[in-house]
Amino acid sequence: MALETACHPLGKRPCEMQAFRIWDVNQKIFYLRNNQLVAGYLQGPNTKLEEKIDVVPIEPHTMFLGIHGGKLCLACVKSGDEIKLKLEAVNITDLNQNREQDKRFAFIRSDSGPTTSFESAACPGWFLCTSLEADQPVGLTNMPTEAIKVTKFYFQQD
Repeated sequence: MALETACHPLGKRPCEMQAFRIWDVNQKIFYLRNNQLVAGYLQGPNTKLEEKIDVVPIEPHTMFLGIHGGKLCLACVKSGDEIKLKLEAVNITDLNQNREQDKRFAFIRSDSGPTTSFESAACPGWFLCTSLEADQPVGLTNMPTEAIKVTKFYFQQD
């Protein structure tokens, strides 16, 4: 499986970006609205709004996540006491797992049967999540077992 191969530093092998489809266990698909990543039910002509997740594996279960051909990256950002998911205009293939400032872009993938969850490497205990309601922003939660947020996703190579 390609995700098990990590990128090697010092330019031995370039980091390969792979595209994945992602949707939560309630069938909500990721898409962009007003420059914000949201999850909702896309039907008919709107299905073309679906955002593929661009992945650059950095360790067997750790990866950088982006969208728009890796030009926008998902980042876990601390702002005061709050931890938020932001989209940052950074090229995913320019990130380096050994640079402290790039750690906010790294997520740890955990598979449980058919579903996957993503924990922030920079903010342990915080997981990528969607809201129970449709068309709400994709975010982060530190209560992954509570029923108010969805942290389990189907994640398939495109």
